[in-house]
Amino acid sequence: MKKQWLKYFILMAVIGAALLSCEGMAELFHGPKPPDIYTVIFYTNGATGTPPETRTINSGIKINLPDKGDMNSSGNVFVGWSESSAGINAIYSVGSAITVTKDFVFYAQWLDASTPQYTVTFNPNGATSGMSPSSQTVYNGIGITIPGNGSLAYSGKIFGGWNTQANGGGTNYESGTFYTVTGNTTLYAKWNSAIQYTVNFNANGAGGTVPSTQTVDPGTVIVIPGAGSMAYSGRTFSGWNTNTGGTGTNYTEGDSYTVTGNVTLYAKWNPLYTVTFNANGASGTAPDAQTVKSGTVINLPGVGNMTNTGRNFTGWNTQANGSGTNYVEGDSYTVSANVTLYARWAGTPIDPNAIVPQGSTLAQKLAYIASNGGNGTVYDVVVDNNEYLSPTTISTLGGNITVIIRSENSSDIKSIQLSGQGHLFSVSNNITLKLQDIVLRGISNNNSALVAVASGGTLILNSGSKITGNTTSTRTGGGIYVNGGNLEINDGAGIIANTILATGGDGSGIYVLNSGTVIINGGLISENKCNGAGGGIYVIGNSIVTMSGGIISKNRADWSGGGIHIENTGCSFIKRATSGSSTSGIIYGGTGNDANTTGGNRGHAVYRYFSNFKNRNTTLGIYDEITTVNDVGWE
Repeated sequence: MKKQWLKYFILMAVIGAALLSCEGMAELFHGPKPPDIYTVIFYTNGATGTPPETRTINSGIKINLPDKGDMNSSGNVFVGWSESSAGINAIYSVGSAITVTKDFVFYAQWLDASTPQYTVTFNPNGATSGMSPSSQTVYNGIGITIPGNGSLAYSGKIFGGWNTQANGGGTNYESGTFYTVTGNTTLYAKWNSAIQYTVNFNANGAGGTVPSTQTVDPGTVIVIPGAGSMAYSGRTFSGWNTNTGGTGTNYTEGDSYTVTGNVTLYAKWNPLYTVTFNANGASGTAPDAQTVKSGTVINLPGVGNMTNTGRNFTGWNTQANGSGTNYVEGDSYTVSANVTLYARWAGTPIDPNAIVPQGSTLAQKLAYIASNGGNGTVYDVVVDNNEYLSPTTISTLGGNITVIIRSENSSDIKSIQLSGQGHLFSVSNNITLKLQDIVLRGISNNNSALVAVASGGTLILNSGSKITGNTTSTRTGGGIYVNGGNLEINDGAGIIANTILATGGDGSGIYVLNSGTVIINGGLISENKCNGAGGGIYVIGNSIVTMSGGIISKNRADWSGGGIHIENTGCSFIKRATSGSSTSGIIYGGTGNDANTTGGNRGHAVYRYFSNFKNRNTTLGIYDEITTVNDVGWE
């Protein structure tokens, strides 16, 4: 009975072994399988003589490549062996170790005898015992097998291969690797600490090959690599970080990094953002979109070939309707998100032939005009933001120049604030300055009128323009000083709240002299104050004021002419309606314009210094709509 159980057990074991491994059964009954056997063949490759004999080698056995034996190639030298007859593949020097893993065919390699030879020397690099491997001298382009450390040893350290620099900062070569010799080289033994730290690089979601891991001694300084072949669609490589989310310490390509422990550095991928430019209703092609990494600073382009009939390009805005942030050509723009910038087109200009001067600030635009000019040129200057401006002379190289200064939209009027002492604007000869939808603001302690108009110059105040807030110590003009030039005031303009503090100061609104002319078609002259004469306007020196519209009210002069003071017989003040109009404007008297004096009736509305004032046919002119006769004074 026991024998039957034994037979049964043996039978089951055999069947199980057969099922589990046929090879195992083969070894059980026939012994271990013999290793694979490969053939290594050598050819003369055109030389005379007999090549080394063919060898039959078991798989995994390492052989050293032989010398040439009795082979010879006239005029050439034997330099080694290659698996390619033309030497296209690696050329192995004599003695190179080859591990047999397949059938090999090696062709003798012959080079011209003049081919240079180079020596590879192995430096022990501080080893405490042993000898370095022998130097190897081979012909240019021939490969050698990097040796091991041989008998070299360094107390307390481990051999880690060879390096092109003594400090280990060059290229590392491990024992057994193939090295192509192209020059005299010294390779230094690399001695590693018994403790090693590893720096791993993680692609962090990108495709491609990650830089190789580096295993080094504690305290070793490595150079941070770049992206290599890694790529991430829609993003750009921006370095490495100790945290996968980028919240750790950042390192950029080329940084020096001291290794103090095992670490993984994660590739940092910044999103790419696109800045798109929209012509915003214009014809032509908008500038090309720019796709850059976050944080990149670009310079905004100009108009390019875009055109918009009757309108002028003034820059870019983040909103199509212009209600966003404004930018001008040449501005630096930091890209932090996808954005579309819309071309800004100034409303139909006063002159359709106007030129938009270059510059991002008002000062730059006016400097451009001063340096260019051109006879008969019209410049359209759009003020994009409230600005401060030092005293500036409006001038140019040409003649008969018109400069228009305005806000882009009448619903968003900008201001220009005087910075410093003097005239905010001085209008030169042959210059016409037109202000529209713009406010000129003075300061509280100025030494001059806010605007000066020289002989031959013209200042035109159109709708939305205002001269205001200038308090000065001068005696001649608070708002505008017209010295032989021309001033035109139209509907919607204003000369308001200017003050002369000097005793005897005249013309807190307007001071006109030396045959200057003032034409008042509309607008408002109001709340201007002086200690002398002419709260609203002071006229002297053969000058002419013509009023056909507008309002002069609430001005004050402590001596005479709360509204207007006409100083001598050479001056004219003409107040009459234009053809087709029923009004010639209004000059209020009484407290409407106040000549605050105890010296008699000195004209709350109008004061004429010389006699014959009541004769309407004198050079004084014609008066309509002065509120009461008692508001007209004379001497």
